[in-house]
Amino acid sequence: MPDRKGLWWWLVALFFLAAATLARAADDFPNKPIRIVVAYAPGGGNDLFARVLGKRLTETLGKTVLVDNRPGANGIIGTRLVAAATPDGYTVILADMAHATNPFVYSTAQYDPIKDFAPITMLGSAPIILIVHPSLPMQTLADYIAAAKNQPGKIVMGSGGTGSTSHIAGEFFQLRTGLKLTHVPYKGTGPALADLVGGQIQCIFSPVAAAIPLVTAGRVRALAISSAKRAAIVPDVPTFEEAGVPDFRVGGWYGILAPAGTPRPVVMRLNKEIVAAVQAPEVKSRFDDALVTPGTGTPEEFTAFLQAEAARWSQLIRTVGIKVD
Repeated sequence: MPDRKGLWWWLVALFFLAAATLARAADDFPNKPIRIVVAYAPGGGNDLFARVLGKRLTETLGKTVLVDNRPGANGIIGTRLVAAATPDGYTVILADMAHATNPFVYSTAQYDPIKDFAPITMLGSAPIILIVHPSLPMQTLADYIAAAKNQPGKIVMGSGGTGSTSHIAGEFFQLRTGLKLTHVPYKGTGPALADLVGGQIQCIFSPVAAAIPLVTAGRVRALAISSAKRAAIVPDVPTFEEAGVPDFRVGGWYGILAPAGTPRPVVMRLNKEIVAAVQAPEVKSRFDDALVTPGTGTPEEFTAFLQAEAARWSQLIRTVGIKVD
């Protein structure tokens, strides 16, 4: 057994060997395809942005960046897959608000939204828009609130699933206004929007990217948007603040995370490449089309954001009793 001095030199040598290995890993990264997991079916916002981002990264990194759709359980299946993946930077997830809220809603989530991941960067954020079926007499948010007060529980609110962004937004709205709506969860925003267009439900607090085509086509009516100012694409739709519900700050967001333990040099290389990709004209234009405001930053800033999201929405989830066992 080595003496204390020999053991100290052995530990120093081991440290520098590990540091050199990490440096070589970063210098050599990537040397094979990268997989962006999307925890939802193809066609949604996460899928769209993953494919736009993946195409750009394939060009800049010189290695194929693939999109792997792993839908199920409001994003939990794909999220757990990434949490358990080898922490080498070759498997990441394009996550959204459900990443931070699912562990507080679903007892089966079995992941920590922060400790089990290495946050890389935010991509951007987008507002929520309240839309109703055009056959309803409600022309304004004031009309909607009056009708809901007169008929507690009669207005049916669809969502993309229990604990989804649209559900959380709807529950937050009810807390802010004292209204009572009847919630019907769907397996995704798409099916909920289809039933709204068909008249099976009366409203949805929808991610704006999915709702805008229906609004501009006149298939649904928009009453308010959760952005700080009106959106140029729907200039006649007031903000919730303008329509009489102040401090209604809720919206969707998108970000990239790797498994916990991913080497710091690899995290920083991914951060650098993704931040640059989001600023590329072809990527930024797709974000603009979906009313997503680019919001990249450092891994530390994204970690702080996730901590704030988890704290904020876990309190609401407990208050209103959202729970799936």
